[in-house]
Amino acid sequence: MSVSRMEYLGRFLDCVDFVISGRRSAISEDRWLVTNYDPSFYGVVSKHLVNTDERVRADVIKLLAAVKERAAMDAVRKMRMSDKENVRIACLSYLAAIGEADTMMPDLFDILEHKRGQEFRAAAIKAGSAGRSEDVPRLREVYGQVTGEMREDIQKALTLITDRDENLRKNRELILSIPIFPDEKKFNAFLDNSITYLDIRYRDSVACRPRVSAGTYSNVRSAIDKMKTRMFNEYDNLRYYEKTAGKMYDELLHLIEWAADDLSAKEIEDDRAEYAKVCSKCGNELRFYKDTWMCIDCGIKK
Repeated sequence: MSVSRMEYLGRFLDCVDFVISGRRSAISEDRWLVTNYDPSFYGVVSKHLVNTDERVRADVIKLLAAVKERAAMDAVRKMRMSDKENVRIACLSYLAAIGEADTMMPDLFDILEHKRGQEFRAAAIKAGSAGRSEDVPRLREVYGQVTGEMREDIQKALTLITDRDENLRKNRELILSIPIFPDEKKFNAFLDNSITYLDIRYRDSVACRPRVSAGTYSNVRSAIDKMKTRMFNEYDNLRYYEKTAGKMYDELLHLIEWAADDLSAKEIEDDRAEYAKVCSKCGNELRFYKDTWMCIDCGIKK
C-alpha cells in the first residue's frame, strides 16, 4: 500500500528529532523511510538540507544517497565545497552512490533487452532508481517491445525517472504512452486525417468563432491530445519513412500548435440548454461530469 505525503512527513520529522537528540543515523538507517520513499516526497526531505543542525543535514544526504535521489545533485555539490566536515563526507558518499548508479545502467539494459522473468523485474526496479533522463529513450524502446507484467515493470521504472525530473514531468503522459511500431501506410493515413481535421474542419467551423460549447471544446481538446501522443510516438519512426512523411509531420505539428493556442483563447459556453435540465427517471438536476451531462444519482447519461 502506498504511503501518503503526510505519513512520510510524520515519520521523517520524528527521525529528525531523534538525530537532534543524539541518535546517530536515525534518518538514513530507518528502513521504512528508505523503502517507502517516493520522488514526490523530495520537497519534504530537501527542506532539511539547510537544517541548522549539521548532523541532520549529513543524515538527510545519506538518506538521499540510499534512495538514489538525483534531484539533490546540485545542492549536494555546493554543500561538498562549503559545509562542515561531516556534511562534506556525507556529500562524498552521496556522489559515489549516484556515480555507482550511472555505471550500473549498461548492465541493466543488457538484462532488460535480453532476459525475462525475475531477472528482468529486478533489473527494471534498479533502473527505476538508477535511471537518468537520458536513459528514457532506450527504456521506452524496451517498453514498446514487451507486454504484460514486463511492460508494467518498465512503466514503473519510467514513472520513477520521470517524477525525479521536472522537465520530464511536463511530458509524463507522453513518456508513459506505448511506443508505436513503424507503419508508414497507417502513419500517412493518420497525417491526412489529422491535417484535414485541423486545417479544414476546425478552421472552418471553430477557429472563426469567439465562443464554443463545452462539448465542442472537450472534443477538440481530446483530439489534439491524441494527435500529440501519436506524433510523440512516431518521431523516432521518421527515419524509416519517406521524406514526404517528415514534411507532413512538421506541417501537422504547426497546425496542432496553432489550433491548441486558438482553442485556449475561446470563451466556453455553458451548453446545459442542449440537454434536459433534470433526470427523466428521478427528477434530479443533471451535472456535467467527465465530458458529458449525467444524473449523479442514477448514472444515466444525457
